[in-house]
Amino acid sequence: MYGLSPDFVRGRPAAPVARLEFLATKAVAADGRTASVWTVSQGGAWKVVNIAGGDDETRYTAAGAARAQGGTVFREPQIDAWYVQRGDRIEPLDADARKAVGAHGTTVAAYRTRVAKAYGDKLPGSAYDRRGEAGGYGPPAAGKRPRKAPVEAAALTGDSFPVIAASTVAAAAALLALGLSATAALRRRLSH
Repeated sequence: MYGLSPDFVRGRPAAPVARLEFLATKAVAADGRTASVWTVSQGGAWKVVNIAGGDDETRYTAAGAARAQGGTVFREPQIDAWYVQRGDRIEPLDADARKAVGAHGTTVAAYRTRVAKAYGDKLPGSAYDRRGEAGGYGPPAAGKRPRKAPVEAAALTGDSFPVIAASTVAAAAALLALGLSATAALRRRLSH
């Protein structure tokens, strides 16, 4: 799963539009509900760091591959927009992306201009970040109530994927896997 790269937003030369943030695997419960299990490499081992309801990660990756073979599918988390980059073009994969770049997409240069304007003042080290508004972390300014920022705002605030309560999520993933296995075994037993 690729996400919008802070280096691209900063305008660093040769920075890719998106960077790898995590791997996502689709899980399907016995009742048909889907989830995306996120894993990251930490210390040479893959660790589960999140379980998200739905299958956006795998669904949009498949849609992008069908539309632009060899392209890079990525998400702009601040507006929950999904794109595929193919060469010098950024093409939308969902309604949020179409609203941002138009139905036929845009050039990489035009996309960089748009995201630099939208997020350039919210990167790590910025006043926005120092005030604790990036993802809602940090103390509020004296005498001011903390602003609520979208959870996804944290995506551009660090140099690596934020790992939050990995052990808790890993335990939840293990319980999910155990539940799916038990449900499958019970269904096989009942069908015979």
